[in-house]
Amino acid sequence: WKSCILDELRMGTPMRPSEIHKCLPEAASRVLDIQLKEMVEDGLIVKTIFPELPPRSEYQITELGKSLLPIIDSMLKWGEEHYDLFEKKYGNKRE
Repeated sequence: WKSCILDELRMGTPMRPSEIHKCLPEAASRVLDIQLKEMVEDGLIVKTIFPELPPRSEYQITELGKSLLPIIDSMLKWGEEHYDLFEKKYGNKRE
């Protein structure tokens, strides 16, 4: 899910965890939370916690994370170019 999270954050606009979860409803919340934590530890995204009640946090892509976007774009292009192959094998599950 890390590549999907980076893709959602690519515009540079900070997103709250709930917004990321809404963009990726197929992923379990716990899985996304673990992925977000690992990505912060790896320096791909940054987490900002606002000192308010209730606490609010946002995630934003870093320059290191942005450096992965061309690779993600290449994978997306490859998937689009070979869509027919997988559509035949798995059916039309694309939404």
